[in-house]
Amino acid sequence: MSFNSDIKDQLIENLPRKDCCKAAFSAGFELDELEEKCQKDGSLYLRGVFIKCGNISAPGRNFMLSFTLNDDKEADLLNEMLESIGLTPKRSTRKGKPVLYYKASESIEDFLSYIGATKAALEIISAKIMSDVRNTTNRLCNAETANLDRTARAAAEQCEAIKTIQKYGAMDNLPPELRECAELRLANPDMSLTQLREMMREPVSKSGLNHRFKKLREIAETLDK
Repeated sequence: MSFNSDIKDQLIENLPRKDCCKAAFSAGFELDELEEKCQKDGSLYLRGVFIKCGNISAPGRNFMLSFTLNDDKEADLLNEMLESIGLTPKRSTRKGKPVLYYKASESIEDFLSYIGATKAALEIISAKIMSDVRNTTNRLCNAETANLDRTARAAAEQCEAIKTIQKYGAMDNLPPELRECAELRLANPDMSLTQLREMMREPVSKSGLNHRFKKLREIAETLDK
């Protein structure tokens, strides 16, 4: 059974008992003028409209709530009713018939809550929260993966430069701070700059350590010409 059918079945199971409420529901189902007699009539009127001509897709990429009407008179009547509760819909035409619709999940949640489909509104909110959590997790994972890739590439380039310096027997000619940096990198090719900093004999900033590796690459390039 579809999300749309589930909601309608739940609403039908809880039809009103008071005569005025039944009349409001019937007026909505027939898309007649509403004569409000109690504060629940507006809600039950729109419940009738939704069951008769409403359609809602399951929460997802193309999430939408729409009403397909027979003519402009019905569309104008429903539009006026929806505007009166602060939920102004968008309007279009489909197969020659007017359509009122919402795509914003907040408007759809508010409408469902108003007509008594609270469970469905909560399902939509839950689905949206889960989607946001998944998207955030994916963004964080992608960012972390990209950082790890950059770190790995930089470390590989640093090791290659240091091995070039070794090849030309120039390690002993390096200043003490550059030699320490080179030896630590070769011994720990997978470490990040932050981790290497913690192993240095003298405190050095991340940018300072990065500068030392830059000097090592320049030395290697000079030797390898």
